[in-house]
Amino acid sequence: MKYSYNWLRDLSKTNKTADQIIDALMMHSFEVEGIEKKGEGLEKVVIGKILEINKHPNADRLQLTKIDIGAMKLDIVCGASNIKVGDKVPVAIIGAILPGNFEIKEAEIRGVKSYGMLCAEDELGLGKNHSGIFILDEETKIGEKISKTLGLDDTTFEIKVLPDRGHDCLSHIGVARELAALENKEFDYKIKKIVTKKTSALTVKIEDKNLCPRYMGAVMTGIKVQESPSWMKNRLQAIGVNPINNIVDATNYVMMELGQPLHAFDFNKIGNGKSVNIKVRKAGDGEEIKLLDETVKKLSSDDLVIANESKALAIAGVMGGEDSGINENTLSIVLESANFNATSIRRTRTRQNIKTEASDRYEKEIDPNLTEIAIARLIGIIESFGGKFEGIVDVYPKPAKEWKIKLNLEYASKLLGEKIPEKQALKILNLLGLKTSGKGKMITVKIPTIRIDLKTQEDLIEELGRIYGYEKIESSSPIVSIQAAKINKLRKFERTVKEILSGIGFSEIYNYSFYSLKDAGLANLSEIKHLELENPMNPDQALLRTSLIPNILKNIRENLKNLNDFCIFEIGKIYFPNREVLPEEKNMLVGAIVLEKDKKAESFFELKGYADALFEKLGIADYYFDNLECSSSSASLALWHETRCSELKIKGKNEGFGYLGEVNPLVLANFDIHKRVAMFEFNMGELRKISKPEKEFIQIRKYPVSSRDISMLASLEIKVDDILKNIRKSGGSLVLNVELFDIFDFKEKNETSFAFRIFFGAPERTLKNEEVDEIIGKIIQNLEKDFKVKVRK
Repeated sequence: MKYSYNWLRDLSKTNKTADQIIDALMMHSFEVEGIEKKGEGLEKVVIGKILEINKHPNADRLQLTKIDIGAMKLDIVCGASNIKVGDKVPVAIIGAILPGNFEIKEAEIRGVKSYGMLCAEDELGLGKNHSGIFILDEETKIGEKISKTLGLDDTTFEIKVLPDRGHDCLSHIGVARELAALENKEFDYKIKKIVTKKTSALTVKIEDKNLCPRYMGAVMTGIKVQESPSWMKNRLQAIGVNPINNIVDATNYVMMELGQPLHAFDFNKIGNGKSVNIKVRKAGDGEEIKLLDETVKKLSSDDLVIANESKALAIAGVMGGEDSGINENTLSIVLESANFNATSIRRTRTRQNIKTEASDRYEKEIDPNLTEIAIARLIGIIESFGGKFEGIVDVYPKPAKEWKIKLNLEYASKLLGEKIPEKQALKILNLLGLKTSGKGKMITVKIPTIRIDLKTQEDLIEELGRIYGYEKIESSSPIVSIQAAKINKLRKFERTVKEILSGIGFSEIYNYSFYSLKDAGLANLSEIKHLELENPMNPDQALLRTSLIPNILKNIRENLKNLNDFCIFEIGKIYFPNREVLPEEKNMLVGAIVLEKDKKAESFFELKGYADALFEKLGIADYYFDNLECSSSSASLALWHETRCSELKIKGKNEGFGYLGEVNPLVLANFDIHKRVAMFEFNMGELRKISKPEKEFIQIRKYPVSSRDISMLASLEIKVDDILKNIRKSGGSLVLNVELFDIFDFKEKNETSFAFRIFFGAPERTLKNEEVDEIIGKIIQNLEKDFKVKVRK
């Protein structure tokens, strides 16, 4: 919320500068997110009086004016038609720099010299009105700076008030009370007490007291709707609220001052001319209302409305209806100051997608006793405009009362790590509006209803600490023994996986645990039963994910707008419905790579290399790549490429622990991706089970290793893994490793060309060439026999 420095200064009686207030709030109360100094650049804009208006000799739409600015009289050419002799207007003299970096210079306009400019509101940065020159009040002083006249010599703070203090500090009064306490001053804010005069012109009925704990309505006559006085407009504009008329502005002014939303209804529009019957009720399913912003909303039975006998007049706590609003013909009004259930308002605001200043306060919960203070303040302001108070109705079935909290000052000292003297602690609490009684270490604190957030003695201790100043608390070593937290093995394994993948070139991403029904369909996952959110934040987050892949595909689509190749991964949970209260959860790892130029399925083999590196560092061995038989709900067969995919399994076990392959081109097209994408998807729980964190030391080889290359032509149906197994089996223990370093498909001949490099070695001696040649011969013989390959010799 935005706060006016001048407004806070008047309420708190502070002598601090704007910068000092920022420092105090940042250290003790709230985060100040921004600061804006008003009136900058308007130093050479002064008040002038129009002495003469004559026609321009060379332009029908221009006028020649003579302006008295006190120190001199200026001739200024003006194109506006709303001015007359005697009007007082803002005059930008030569050298003035207006908002937008527009400098005023001496100019010649159609042959006539002009020595300044008469300004409209928008040219001064005071609004969007450009319909004519800004006409000022008659009592304004000629020659005075416009910034002083309009109260623009102000500073606006953007303060971040967290929800737990929204009930009292989304208001100038709340922050002013904080400032007074920080300066060790008593805060004094008094308003004229409300006259408890009942009126027969208004009746109020509340349908559900839990949804509306209190409703106050006041009838006022003799209303004259007009422009608000300058002091009110200036303060509202300073905090970003556009003035509308004196009645609406008064409701906004009191809300910004006290934090209680208010509303004004046109008495004659909502009643029969003699009386008004207001009912606070739930809306009917399908009931419609046209709001002040001219939108039409269809309501449900979960929405609370303010209504008369025939229709809804406003969505309670959110926005009023257009048909009951104030206009220039309004003569009598009904003022509303009410308290509504925070949860109900929040749900309505979310469902109807309407966020207003009123709903922002109501959904954080407001003190029911604040309604009386606010309506009394509002009535007083409207009476100053000439309005007449006729009477009030107050429906308050269960009044909110103050409560007491026992506070142990000795415990407070231990918790804060600093002993605050008893006298000072009591004074801090009293300055915050809390009443204390008792002496010694145990005292009783009476909490006013305005401080809804104070429920326990720990809350009071926090108040003591922040007002006293956390910076005053000296650091000290703990007086109890400490020990390291027990290692969470699951998280440790997850961090290890992340470090490995980051080390080999992958970037980690984070996505929401939700996706839309559309995304599930695009990834061929729509047939899997999903858990649906009852009240999703938006349609794109309606389903709990059963796979990480759809959101990763969207990440790939966005990254391809700026990058040609990249490697990304995500570790996260997926969710499946079961018969239990909570869903079945699985922690998954998905990695994806995109290559700049991908030919011959290079991305598949590149990703396989990354997977091998991951497994090696995790100590996972004896795994192999099998045909993809997707029978589990963790993946859909249609998601993967028909031939460039595989399921990873451990030798001797038929259970797989993940998948690796290229994504189906049709799925990629669904996500508007037009490059090959290779992915692996592993179950983190299974990976952890088969990993071996302890490393086995292997002595460095004493004897040299020999290598031989062989190349061959094989049928397209022959798998690389089968060839590797055959080579290792044929070579026995003397074959240390086999690497595939070249592959090329001859689809027209239904053949594939493979090239392998085989490494040989013995632990106790150096192999002779004759021995290696003999093993190579045996390998070739078995390959030709078992796979009918043609080995190039």
